[in-house]
Amino acid sequence: MASSKEEWGRYQEALRRGDKEAAADAFRRYLAAKRAEGKGSSKPILVNLSSKAKDYPNAVPLEDIPKTMREKPEFFELMRKIATREK
Repeated sequence: MASSKEEWGRYQEALRRGDKEAAADAFRRYLAAKRAEGKGSSKPILVNLSSKAKDYPNAVPLEDIPKTMREKPEFFELMRKIATREK
């Protein structure tokens, strides 16, 4: 199994390419690698405090991020900007 840093790099690359399926799979592998390394035992939730109307929920558990990225293009774009540090 690859390290979480390697999986994070694969996730960022898939986001840059705009490949939703590859990004979702890479994020799932990243979470598994974090757990295998003994990290990530809490249940964090990604929360968006924006007041703009959007087609995805304000709070997304980490385990649901791959599914939400596949289903919601707006959420995928948000994750792409966050993970690749684009503006």
